[in-house]
Amino acid sequence: MLILGAFMAVGALRGAEPAVAPLPPGVRAEWSLERAWRESTPTRERVCLNGLWRWQPATADAQTPPTNCWGWFKVPGPWPGISDYMQKDSQTVHVHPAWKEVRLRDVAAAWYEREVTVPAEWTGRRVALSVEYLNSLATVFVDGRKVGDLRFPAGELDLTAVCQPGQRHVLSLLVVALPLQRVLMSYTDTAAAREVRGAVARRGLCGDVFLCSTPPGTRLEEVQVRTSVRRWELTLDTALTGLEAGKSYGLDARITDQGREVKSFQTRPFTAADAPAGRFVFTESWRPDKLWDLHTPQHQYELELSLREADGRLLDALPPVRFGFREFWIEGRDFYLNGSRIFLSAVPLDNAQVSAAAATYEAARESLDRLRSFGINFVYAHNYDCLPGAHLSFSEILRAADDLGMLVALTQPHFSHYDWSSPEADRTNGYAPHAAFYARVAGNHPSVVAYATSHNATGYNEDMNPDLMDGRSAPRDTWARRNVERALRAEAIIRTLDPGRLVYHHASGNLGPMHAVNFYPNFVPVQELSDWFEHWATNGIKPVFLCEYGAPFTWDWAMYRGWYKGRREFGSAVVPWEFCLAEWNAQFFGDRAFAISEMEKRNLR
Repeated sequence: MLILGAFMAVGALRGAEPAVAPLPPGVRAEWSLERAWRESTPTRERVCLNGLWRWQPATADAQTPPTNCWGWFKVPGPWPGISDYMQKDSQTVHVHPAWKEVRLRDVAAAWYEREVTVPAEWTGRRVALSVEYLNSLATVFVDGRKVGDLRFPAGELDLTAVCQPGQRHVLSLLVVALPLQRVLMSYTDTAAAREVRGAVARRGLCGDVFLCSTPPGTRLEEVQVRTSVRRWELTLDTALTGLEAGKSYGLDARITDQGREVKSFQTRPFTAADAPAGRFVFTESWRPDKLWDLHTPQHQYELELSLREADGRLLDALPPVRFGFREFWIEGRDFYLNGSRIFLSAVPLDNAQVSAAAATYEAARESLDRLRSFGINFVYAHNYDCLPGAHLSFSEILRAADDLGMLVALTQPHFSHYDWSSPEADRTNGYAPHAAFYARVAGNHPSVVAYATSHNATGYNEDMNPDLMDGRSAPRDTWARRNVERALRAEAIIRTLDPGRLVYHHASGNLGPMHAVNFYPNFVPVQELSDWFEHWATNGIKPVFLCEYGAPFTWDWAMYRGWYKGRREFGSAVVPWEFCLAEWNAQFFGDRAFAISEMEKRNLR
């Protein structure tokens, strides 16, 4: 861990530096909640705490918030210093002189701090801090007093006992970047977990931060909206807290289209016994006038949901929930959206991995609009796992996909990062709560029609064989068969959490609802490539999804084939490359292809 205590203390003793670094001219921290984004109903409110916070590197075993050596950093966003071909810095750290020489890429823990004034009208409500996406462990202090911990991937901490409505408080967070296994360890031994350092590429408060107020007792937590075009049904899967035994409750639903009511209904009375594990599910018949589709993404509705006691007294009301009425399914070897067969043209989407700037609504919309311009209608999140630091928040990216009409597959955690050896592992190994988080991220976004998981872990040597890409064959070896057993256990958990979306295994070959394959046929002749899917077209019983595709792929343009000087590398070796563009292009351009450039001549060996 990074040790800063010695020189920070020296600076304090000398009195040479200010307690808080000054901001550049024209830049200021705006902490007034009156100016912050807020969302309210008659029973609850949440206020956004994004913006500039005081910030400084820390030691993971720090016990109390510091009183000096503060710089500034914007929330949300990953700590800068780590960059590669995918990840780029986009936010500025305003450093304090005491730690200006610190290499920020090496920072594994940091303090955040700001002031908040709890709205006076929140009297009688539960007050909580909500972090939308966290890498990885945050210890929360209010006015210097430790209140509790928040853990990857997100969380909410009750502050009611230490935050008084109408009063100003100092909110401090010690955030430690921990790898997954240390996050899981922290539930039983926080101190030991902090001692182990691991690779976390995107560190810190990487999602929106809110101060929230809700009813203190019986309340709604969330609602999942599932729509069916084949049955013309609307299903609301609600999560509730604090239902009292013997009491009767009801839910009121109102659906609007740009403020105009188009549907309203009430549930039958129900009790806590009707809501196992705090979930109450009910279905209503409805055939709306407008469907969300690739060409009609503006067809979105808002659901207003409220919880009442039997006598009609309002207990809670959620903010409006945006959704689109649509259904995506597989029938035979075809994909269907709202009853029409659809051909998917897919690429990975990197915005949630590149930078905080690329993960904004505006940047995501620009990326998706550009992809649509050349025929892409389906993207999958390019994080092939869900380890701490694998990505930034998806909230604005998915909202942009909703508004633009782009289908999305969201990544679910990779089974290989969890221990499945126990018969109770499905319930105890940590996979289920993490998968539940990503189901909440997908939420009611109509763009998210599928989950991708098990990336590159269940395929086999023959998964590209054109005579076996039919949904009937799967000649796996022992390694792949063992992985399939664990992958299917993970899939079952995901399906239980969200039965309304497809789940597929990336590059799995024949597994689950489709034959998904990384399709890299090298320099296959054009006619052979054209005939590759003939067997599938006549005998296939499942869709084929070329989730990765390169014909030819980047590496195919060189003489390098993985081995160099006795070492096996996967694209990262420093080796002499001989580009073979002319040979490939000759089939299209004939002799003209050999009029090569000077750069190509230099690469000939």
